[in-house]
Amino acid sequence: MQKKTLFILLMISMFLLMAACSSDNEASTGEKEGDTKNEEKSEREKVFEKTDKLAKKFYKAGFELNIPAAYEMLSPKGKKELKNQPYVTGIVTDNGDDIHGKELINKQDYKKIKNKYADQFKDFKKLNDEYVIRRYGYVYGKDSKEVIYYVKPWNNYKFEDGDSNFISLKQDKDGEWKVKTMEESIPEKVKKKDSGTLLHKYKESDEETAGDEYGFEDK
Repeated sequence: MQKKTLFILLMISMFLLMAACSSDNEASTGEKEGDTKNEEKSEREKVFEKTDKLAKKFYKAGFELNIPAAYEMLSPKGKKELKNQPYVTGIVTDNGDDIHGKELINKQDYKKIKNKYADQFKDFKKLNDEYVIRRYGYVYGKDSKEVIYYVKPWNNYKFEDGDSNFISLKQDKDGEWKVKTMEESIPEKVKKKDSGTLLHKYKESDEETAGDEYGFEDK
């Protein structure tokens, strides 16, 4: 009888020990999976911190036709295209000639033309909060290394249909983020225009904005 009781107690002890080990293993696995997810999330957040800043900076430069600033953010291919393609800025000379983007790449030329035709250049601050910035973060992946943004308006102060742009940022082999392309139509990788994360919501305002309150940097 005593042997039988001892055997039963021994079996119960072994069962409890196995259950405890199994529980520890499950907890350990769960912790590892949680840590991995947190690391991935942290990595994506760090990526978006960089790309959000670049997208906003490029949007401001593009809206104001600050071509030298925008040029520095372009990829090598983008820089080549700006130099070779007849990108019309909307600035018109006294003779009625269009000024193209390549004529404003040089900082000195840009300053001369802006000083002479200052009334034709825009100021982002005058938009107040009447603009939209949206990030399509789901496009980003470790293989694609790309993030796409939607901005509106792009050419004018008025918030009108068709006056918008999709800005694609791509990370190069050196880890630097550059502006890959700009498209007026919805890129194939974007599911829907209204998907993604809204970084800045349009808000109608009648007041002038004092200072730069949008997180943009002039550097």
